[in-house]
Amino acid sequence: MANSTFSQGQKYLLQVAGISAAVIALTNVYAYYKSNIWHPKVEVKSVDFKNGVAKVIINGKERTIKGDSPYFIANDWAIKFGYTYKGDGQRVYDRIEITKKGAVDSVIKKAEGDELQSFTGGGDDNWVEAYNCFVGTPKDGQIW
Repeated sequence: MANSTFSQGQKYLLQVAGISAAVIALTNVYAYYKSNIWHPKVEVKSVDFKNGVAKVIINGKERTIKGDSPYFIANDWAIKFGYTYKGDGQRVYDRIEITKKGAVDSVIKKAEGDELQSFTGGGDDNWVEAYNCFVGTPKDGQIW
C-alpha cells in the first residue's frame, strides 16, 4: 500500500469541498420542502367581492389584496380573486384562490347570497360562460 499524505493546503481544500457539498445539500432540501411540501397559511378577515378588496392574514401578517393582481406569498405560491363572467360579459369576483405556479391550488373563500350573481340567468350554456370556457363560434350578441 502506498502511504498517502496530504499537504496542509490539500487538507484545507478537502474541508472546504466537504462544507460546500453539505451547504448545497441543505439548500436543495429546503428548496424541495418550500416547493413541494410547504403550504401557506391564509385566513380571510374581511372581503368585499363587489369591489374586489380583501383583508387577509398570510403566515401571520395582515395584507390587503385587490382586484385581478395576484399577491405573491413565497416561492410559487400566490393569492388572488377568482372571477366569472356574467351574461353581459362583465367579470364578477366570486372567490379567493390560492395558486401555485399560476394554477389554482385551492379556493379558500366563496361568495354567498347577493354577492354570488354570476350564475344567474337562463340559457343552456351559462355554466360554460361562467368559467370562460367558450366552445365553438360566438352566437349573435355573445361577448368573448
